[in-house]
Amino acid sequence: MPIKSSVKLKNFGFLTATNLIRVLAVFAGMTATKIMRQTLTYILFLTTFVCLGTTTKVTRVIDGDTFETETGEKVRLIGINAPEISDIFGKEAKEYLSSLIENKTVFLQYDNLSKDRDRYQRLLRYVILDGVDINKKMIADGFAFAYLKYQFSNSSDYKTAQFQARETNSGIWGDGNKETIIDEQEINEASFWQDLSLKAYLVGSLVGILLFIGLYTYFRK
Repeated sequence: MPIKSSVKLKNFGFLTATNLIRVLAVFAGMTATKIMRQTLTYILFLTTFVCLGTTTKVTRVIDGDTFETETGEKVRLIGINAPEISDIFGKEAKEYLSSLIENKTVFLQYDNLSKDRDRYQRLLRYVILDGVDINKKMIADGFAFAYLKYQFSNSSDYKTAQFQARETNSGIWGDGNKETIIDEQEINEASFWQDLSLKAYLVGSLVGILLFIGLYTYFRK
């Protein structure tokens, strides 16, 4: 009898210890899961916050569609293309953008259809100040063209803004040299695409060569 009792107690102790371990394991698993869920929630929140945009101060306007922030970042306004400084109306475009945002705190908004940065590593953003879309205003007031070469969410609105600016002879559209300005703009856009096509060609060629070498090596074995 004592022997049987001892065995039972040992078995009971073993089962109790096993169950306790299982309970602790389940509890630990639930805790880990909860922690994981909370971590993912924070990550999603931060990601959403970053995607929606950030607030920053404009320290220097470079030209009619580019400026620099207090952190040293260069920002390119999405969906617009202003004349270069050396071109006709380039100085006016820069001065107008300066009057709107320089030394002011603006909200930079990301666009899901656009890249995060351009080939010069400038941030591509909508610029919002006191609820006003500065990108669109530059077009509507005739100091920039709607840059429709790329996809972006507000392309339809910007195209309409450009049409209205042209109809009312605002800014560029009322300038006596507007035909020359438009020609310069087309040349600038064309040179950009030529450079882009050359880079795409070189990258594509390199990828093709590497792929050929990889396939050759694989089938040779």
